[in-house]
Amino acid sequence: MAKRIFWTAAGFFLLASLAPAAANPWGDLKKIYFYEASGNLAEARGSLERLDTEALTPNDKIELVKKLVELGDRHLQQKNDSLAEAFYRQALKISPLDVWPVYNKLERIHRRNGGFFWKFSDLGRQFALVTRGFNSSVLLLGGLFSVLMFSGLLLFFMVTVALAIRYFKLSAHDFILEGQNRFSMLKLLLLVLLLFWPLLITGGWALYPFLLCGILWSYFNHDERVLVKRIQVLLLALTLLHGLGQYLEKSMLSPGFQTLQQVYAGRLYPADAYHRFDNEMKVMQAYAYYHDGQPDVAMDILLDTGSGYGTQLKYNLLGDIHYEKGHIAQSIQFYRQSLSLNDRNPVTLTNFTLTLLKNNDPDLFLFYSKNYPQLSGIKDKVAALQKARLPERILWQRLLNFSWKRFHPWHFLEVVAGEFLRFPVLLALLAMAAYIVLLRRFVPSLGQSIFCSKCAKIIRKMSIEQAQSHALCEECYQLFLIKDPIFLEAKLLKEKEIGRQAGRKHLLQLALSLVVPGFILDFRGRGKLFASLFFLFSVVFGLFLVNTMNFKGVFGVAPMFLNLIGLVAVALYLVITMISLRGASDGF
Repeated sequence: MAKRIFWTAAGFFLLASLAPAAANPWGDLKKIYFYEASGNLAEARGSLERLDTEALTPNDKIELVKKLVELGDRHLQQKNDSLAEAFYRQALKISPLDVWPVYNKLERIHRRNGGFFWKFSDLGRQFALVTRGFNSSVLLLGGLFSVLMFSGLLLFFMVTVALAIRYFKLSAHDFILEGQNRFSMLKLLLLVLLLFWPLLITGGWALYPFLLCGILWSYFNHDERVLVKRIQVLLLALTLLHGLGQYLEKSMLSPGFQTLQQVYAGRLYPADAYHRFDNEMKVMQAYAYYHDGQPDVAMDILLDTGSGYGTQLKYNLLGDIHYEKGHIAQSIQFYRQSLSLNDRNPVTLTNFTLTLLKNNDPDLFLFYSKNYPQLSGIKDKVAALQKARLPERILWQRLLNFSWKRFHPWHFLEVVAGEFLRFPVLLALLAMAAYIVLLRRFVPSLGQSIFCSKCAKIIRKMSIEQAQSHALCEECYQLFLIKDPIFLEAKLLKEKEIGRQAGRKHLLQLALSLVVPGFILDFRGRGKLFASLFFLFSVVFGLFLVNTMNFKGVFGVAPMFLNLIGLVAVALYLVITMISLRGASDGF
């Protein structure tokens, strides 16, 4: 009984100490902790709804929302979904860009309460936040460039595998025998060398599709050659995009951009360091000192930018500092200069309204409200000076400018062109062209053989007139074209054998199509359709897989829209499989 009286008295004492600071969000947070510990969840929810964070700095808001999310997690584990959702929603209201993973937890609550489908409103809001945030959008962009390049190479590899399955046996036969019946070990070794020399030099597989196409080029028909050329043009375009991605990556890793990110995040550099910054970075550093509670240092840094340099960020901060120092007339003047550059900024309009009200001159307020009608609507809502975070467009501009303030086109072209040439697509194309020209000259027998259209036996290519009518080995010619009843039994046996071979080949192609969607289409003369569908599938599935791994590695959780992309990849897989089966002898 004595302990209960003691803790009750201590609680009332704590609440009494917090009463004068009711507008202080940290005081409200302490109340939330107290009411939650005492089991008074209704009062805890009330204190949560009364949180007023307008006067908090961006870093303080981040710290506050982290604590709110922790409280929400605690109630989520206790299956108090209603209160957990209240904490999560309040955290999103205060600083949505910093707590977008909370939407995953809200979706968990939605499913636990009987929701079957995604709550698409929350999914859309999370998507908007992820694409607006600098770190998350850079992660998405980097994943896109990587997936596109890998998908293009994988597509070329798969198309070449299908062509190699169809023609490599012919090319090896013509290369080694050269129309004779004598097997040449030297030519076999030369063929092995032509195939495997990249393993001795590069150790990669990306060169092999080009080399195989160079060896098999004489066997390709017109459509196959067109398909290979189109894929190579696609690879050149993707290599250019890869070069752009490498430019952005190099820009992010540059010392100048690393310093910029640290200043943006609020790091305080000494005077001898920030005096070397350009004016834009000085303004950013001034914001860091201001949010750290050092307005005088922030003022000195802003004055160091010179009177000729004027931006909205600079004028806003000068207005904030003068307002806190009680220099209302100067504050009004700086906010007016900021509005002259952008009269739609909500933070500037709010702080300008607060300053005019502080000035206590109704005529002056009426005068400015004629020029800025928004002031009348803000008048009854404003309570404290708003301290907004720096816009992330600064980071994007600096990233595209390679951390400089202005864009350098020649440096951009130099880096992108260097990365384009460094990636071995052009070298591989040259190697393929060299193979085609040299093999055509020194191994003229390539392309002289074809498969028997019945039993797939290798035979010499006939004349064009004969090839249009039939392409049969001597045995199949005797059995199937000469109508002699003496060979009827042999013909039936041959047809059964050919049917068994075709069945095994068809089953193998179907099995490969389960791993590589639509792979069987390439063996039915529909290579262009296979290339389009497989590239689309590999891009969608790659975006899901790569971005999920990246986001879980960086943020610990993947945004929900990536799961939607994964479902699209599954749907594409099923559609491609249905298209592959359509028209098959044992399909539908």
